[in-house]
Amino acid sequence: MASGNFLDDVVREILLMLPVKSLLKCKSVCKSWYTLITKPSFISAHFNCNAALKRSHCILVKRVLPEHVPPTESVLSFLSNEISSDDHVPQTEITISHFNHFLQMVGPCNGIVCLTDHRDIFLCNPSIRDFKVLPAPSFNYPQGLFSTTLGVGFGFDPYSSEYKVIRIAELYEDDESGGYGFHSVNVEIYDLSTNSWRKIDTVVPYVWYFPCSEFLFNGHFHWWADDKDHGGESMLSFHISTEVFQQIRLPDVCAFPDGKERAFLVLNESIALLLFNPSEQTCFDIWLMTEYGVAESWTKQFTIGPLVQVEQPLLFWKHELLLEKANGRLSSYDLKSQRLKEFQVYGAQESLRAIAYKLCNSSSSQCYPGVQFDQ
Repeated sequence: MASGNFLDDVVREILLMLPVKSLLKCKSVCKSWYTLITKPSFISAHFNCNAALKRSHCILVKRVLPEHVPPTESVLSFLSNEISSDDHVPQTEITISHFNHFLQMVGPCNGIVCLTDHRDIFLCNPSIRDFKVLPAPSFNYPQGLFSTTLGVGFGFDPYSSEYKVIRIAELYEDDESGGYGFHSVNVEIYDLSTNSWRKIDTVVPYVWYFPCSEFLFNGHFHWWADDKDHGGESMLSFHISTEVFQQIRLPDVCAFPDGKERAFLVLNESIALLLFNPSEQTCFDIWLMTEYGVAESWTKQFTIGPLVQVEQPLLFWKHELLLEKANGRLSSYDLKSQRLKEFQVYGAQESLRAIAYKLCNSSSSQCYPGVQFDQ
């Protein structure tokens, strides 16, 4: 006669093989199945099983439609694998009305993205249009000190099967006369399994925000920051599992403020630093960190441009660089043909963000969600 443990193992293996649409229905079968399916370890295992299946790569674009007054309603749009047509339009749209124009999108991690306006934070599962608004940190600070968000990160710890949100916060003094004084920088971590925040005792440099400055790569989350050891600027990395910070110096050519914008993207499985000055004729200097974490490995690869009326870079996608033009339209620059083209995807100026995303090979919109959030 089969033992209970054996039967449990068989059930788990069967559930791991199910498509997401069926798996979500199985949560309602019984309490034990619900408990199993919502465990972070099962979620990670199911994601890995599905990764072996044929999947469809797409682009997830965040934008604010300029005809909305005021322009505070963000829209998430899925763009198909091939974006070769000049009349390309989004496949699916998800409207988010709670957050403001400057909504930042980081990720994805196992199908989940983190969205924040550096005030409120929530996790989003675009595949099944599911959201989880995170509780606000509620730490007790000395009287007269206030907290504001400098940077936000998000990732998954495979060792603890834990999703983590990292908040780098500035503590400042605000006296009755309206005076402002910097006090310190704190690091706070939200654990999805406990739905709570905790502080870690560490010293980090001041973090600055700009589009494409916060990203997950190689098990680390990254921000643009001051270089407290050498002066100037650096890339601050945080290891999701060990919760250890590291500062990585930028190329010597960086000398903020130098009038140039920065962007961190991923190109050929390496971190790319783009330096540019938005103008009528914009050029992008592309630097690659050829050995992760080694500042001396920064190497200038090539220059793109000049390109006419380009606002900001968004994403390297196959052999193209996706861009936002000054008119708010999504565009792409083909690295091979060196041609620039526009798409019928647009947003309010400087509102576009783009990340590479994966969906199951299914005609249904209920593709692999990574995890489902229960409010």
